[in-house]
Amino acid sequence: ESDLVVAGESVSDWLAIAIGCSGDPVKSEAYLQGLEDYVTQQYAENSNLHNIKATEYHRVSLAVLALGGDPTCFGTDSGGNPIDLIAEGTYNWSQSDSLGLQGLNGWIWALIALDAKYYDVPREAIYTREEIVETILMAQSDEGGFGLSGGSPDVDITAMALQALAPYYAGDTRVQGSVDRAVAWL
Repeated sequence: ESDLVVAGESVSDWLAIAIGCSGDPVKSEAYLQGLEDYVTQQYAENSNLHNIKATEYHRVSLAVLALGGDPTCFGTDSGGNPIDLIAEGTYNWSQSDSLGLQGLNGWIWALIALDAKYYDVPREAIYTREEIVETILMAQSDEGGFGLSGGSPDVDITAMALQALAPYYAGDTRVQGSVDRAVAWL
């Protein structure tokens, strides 16, 4: 970690994913420790990573995974308990009214984070995988694309939706139809 690459900042975390893929264990370990310190500090100060943006949890979880860490036991809360970023950022999201408060990308990245390592979703979860998939499917525009907040479809959001839905393509005809329409729209 340096002054230019700061754990917990969006651009830096995406860079850390690339570092994790590079196989450089020294850089990976240093960033992972910085990220763990960041998560612990956020929980000490705010009791969470963010009140509205579930995607903060998703981005950090993906960076932790890319760097060889375990986002289901990462950092500690103010009581010294391990933090499950996957549960708190996806199926048990409770910081705001909805995973999608910031837009469709909250639902999309929740699914991507869940499927990054095919995490189990407990029965008592607030959100099921099926509900997340259904919410994404329902957000598709008549034209075939996806938009951030139900407005005009957007190339970026549509591509993210395709990434999230890809693991479900082979086993679900509704997903197949949705993905095919989105690809045609792109």
